[in-house]
Amino acid sequence: MGNLTGDEMLINEIKAGNALAFEAMVIKYQPKLLSSLIAYTKSHDQAEELCQKTFIRVWQKIDTFRGDSALFTWIYRIGINLAKNDFASSYAKSKKKTDPLDVSEHEISSHISPEVDLIGKEAEEIVFTFIETLDIDLKTAFILRELEGRSYDEIAKIMKCPIGTVRSRIFRARQLILEFMTQENLLND
Repeated sequence: MGNLTGDEMLINEIKAGNALAFEAMVIKYQPKLLSSLIAYTKSHDQAEELCQKTFIRVWQKIDTFRGDSALFTWIYRIGINLAKNDFASSYAKSKKKTDPLDVSEHEISSHISPEVDLIGKEAEEIVFTFIETLDIDLKTAFILRELEGRSYDEIAKIMKCPIGTVRSRIFRARQLILEFMTQENLLND
């Protein structure tokens, strides 16, 4: 077997049913996936649950992995898709309730984006509530870029769309956020 990379050897072992190889892959990628999912969901508990679901899905679907992308990109895509589905179903449930999203649960990090850097902590929570309401593709592209600092190329691979689409989604999300901030008079300083 010539020169296989570490990930290729892991994949071959996992496809052969080697649970130890699977465990090694989880140990290697779980911290990276977890921090990405925390940034995406703003909830450590939700991120941990999604992380577990992701690796269960990876175990079930490993035979479908063709190596067109890096292993982590594939794992990450599964995780983000699960997070999107989770967000969509919880958003649908929250629409049935009357109480707004509880922003106090969010651990909001500083330096989210140039837009959010312009405002104070209280206003930041209002903006995060607004970001949660964005179209799922706009929200995902914006979060991957601004919270996680991913390159346009990485985002395009994760979201399975052209770079131009990624750029326009991020641009549109920023535009909507700025419009919202202007409308809410959050840019006074």
